[in-house]
Amino acid sequence: MKHLPLFDKLPKFASFLDLLQKHFFTVPFLAVCNTLTLLLLGGLSLYAKLKNQGDGVERLFSDPFNSWFPYEGILTGVSEVLWCIPVAICAFTFGVLRQKEPRSRSAIFLFFSALLLAVFFLDDRFRMTLILSRLGISTKLIYLCYGSAVLLYGFKFWRYIKTTPYLPLVAAFLLFAISRLEDILNSRSLGVHAMLEDGTKLLALLNLALYFWHVCDREVWRHLQQNQEP
Repeated sequence: MKHLPLFDKLPKFASFLDLLQKHFFTVPFLAVCNTLTLLLLGGLSLYAKLKNQGDGVERLFSDPFNSWFPYEGILTGVSEVLWCIPVAICAFTFGVLRQKEPRSRSAIFLFFSALLLAVFFLDDRFRMTLILSRLGISTKLIYLCYGSAVLLYGFKFWRYIKTTPYLPLVAAFLLFAISRLEDILNSRSLGVHAMLEDGTKLLALLNLALYFWHVCDREVWRHLQQNQEP
């Protein structure tokens, strides 16, 4: 009987699948996130095929770009990157700290910091306030809820915040307040409006990123030093 090389490769392929499965399920939520994303993309593809809405699906992935003004929106993109930095490092540092001291003040502070900033980021990126206002919910009421959340956050964690170089954090929230106030007042001058709304937000995000970078760096080093102690 003629020898078939394909059968020699089957055991290697099976071991490769076992290795792939082992690595795939090593990282928490990796399988779940990939499966949900594939289901979402598959659902969109099926919808586009059945409803002939390929152009609508394409718009979901389109990049905002103006060939006449390639710099258009560049600072908005920078702001979105800066939004992600404190959320990511707070969530990561909380994950590190919770392994040994899940109920420590720093771990809880970083968890709620990541949660609060993530809500603000989602609102800013997906225009949630604008969507809710078009559904009949007052913009002032939404901002009142956000302001109350910030005050509650500050009141709850003020003792911990005082142990950190908190000036950038306070400055960031004040700048956010100016940005939201200008959004309500809506100045007639486009340049003034852009600087007071988006310029202050960019400066606020820069201060937030630097503040949480410093705090998280300090907490990670403290955690490592504690683990090295006999």
